[in-house]
Amino acid sequence: MKEKISNLSELTKMLLLATLVALISLGIALIPLFTLNLPGWLIGIAMGSFIEIISIILLYKGSEIALSSFKAWHFLLFYFTRMTLFLAGMVVAALLQYGIASFAPVEVFKYALWGVLIGYAPMQIVVIAVMMFKKKSPLTISEKKESND
Repeated sequence: MKEKISNLSELTKMLLLATLVALISLGIALIPLFTLNLPGWLIGIAMGSFIEIISIILLYKGSEIALSSFKAWHFLLFYFTRMTLFLAGMVVAALLQYGIASFAPVEVFKYALWGVLIGYAPMQIVVIAVMMFKKKSPLTISEKKESND
């Protein structure tokens, strides 16, 4: 099993780790769902985790494209796309939770905004910890290992 995991690409390893963290977060979010009848936490964490997984893909692909083209604007494009996704997730959750002018709040989205933020947080910490452990910067995160043939 360890050999199979070591043969996976770094992106795949991070996606597996993100999925594991998301499943644990969703499992914990079941507590307020069943005890307090608050599905907003679960909905928010699901939205945040999904956006975080897309963000990890964009981080690796943006880095890969920037390294292959040697143009920093490619990396910045992917960076701003990730930040736009984060902002969009929070705005959608806030609109559904609180409503706006003629748009009434949706009751099941109560606390969804906090759930989205909770969905973002664990994977940000994991990505930073993995990068620090492997001593990588965001620009070199997707570099392929050189083989010593």
